[in-house]
Amino acid sequence: MKTSGVHHITLTVKDLKRSKEFYNKACGMKIIMEGKEYCGLTDDSFSLWLSEFRDKKPKEQRFDRNNIGLDHWAFQVDTMKELKEIESNLKRLKIPIEDNGIAGDDFGGTAIFTQDPDGMKVEFHLK
Repeated sequence: MKTSGVHHITLTVKDLKRSKEFYNKACGMKIIMEGKEYCGLTDDSFSLWLSEFRDKKPKEQRFDRNNIGLDHWAFQVDTMKELKEIESNLKRLKIPIEDNGIAGDDFGGTAIFTQDPDGMKVEFHLK
């Protein structure tokens, strides 16, 4: 059996509009489809879908990477120049960045770490 890459990821979010703006403006993803309770975005290599709570769970619930499930996810960045542009954009948008910007990833790589509006850790990882 063989797969050929990630097709899409779907995240359940608290505030669809706020999350859509984060992934569009901070992560550079293009909106490809949207409805009242969902939004699809792409970076041309995979798609990210956002949807609001389906089961009427409390809106106070917040992401916790210490629970079973998603720890974090990463965008691949091809050059240091692009990584620096992402860092500048996040700072311009006043989005908090861990370690004040570009840092090591504890595995010999280079990355930027931040969080989306629901507290999900998002990484921009230099290829």
